Amino acid sequence: MRKAGLGFRVKSGWSAAVVMSGPSSSPHVVLSRRIDLSDPARPETRQPYHASDESKGELETDENRLEERERAVRIATARSVGGLLAESRERGWMPQRAGLVAGSLIDPSTISHAHIRAHAMDGRLFRVVLEEVVTANELSCFVLAEKTAFEAARKVLRRPEESLKRALTTLGRRIGGPWRGEEKLAALAAWMAISGRATGSRPTDALTSP
Repeated sequence: MRKAGLGFRVKSGWSAAVVMSGPSSSPHVVLSRRIDLSDPARPETRQPYHASDESKGELETDENRLEERERAVRIATARSVGGLLAESRERGWMPQRAGLVAGSLIDPSTISHAHIRAHAMDGRLFRVVLEEVVTANELSCFVLAEKTAFEAARKVLRRPEESLKRALTTLGRRIGGPWRGEEKLAALAAWMAISGRATGSRPTDALTSP
């Protein structure tokens, strides 16, 4: 098995995922996939903290609904990550470290607007569950905020930001399928993972009802 790094750009209900290998001075993409973090058959699991019943407002407060949706998210995420790791290993690559890029690491409890807080709670749920599943598969993991991801990568990979962006664009030309901003950020995290020097942020959120 050849060593590899795994990167994710976490979105609401799904994630771009990239497996990368090679020395950090000249990495290459092994796999690029979009994986489900929610149940495709249950649209409400893409935004679990949004109320299904409009009369209750924009933030879901029914604990039974939330528990059921969180359970579905955990099942879907475990299935997706397990499949991704199995495919990677079948091809001879053994991911050992993973990086997650999230839209924000803000504490949802600090947001007063219900609709915005619901989005923040959705984002936290998918990020935390994905990190838990990754670590349960015995990979070490670090977390980055999208806003500061390139600054962190610049320090870890010791390359200017513009050089990193050009390299990521070039890497995308060698694969089939989408290679948009989400895939580039996932690749950036995977690149940092194979360097062995990334630390990122370590939020300690607890998944609690609003």
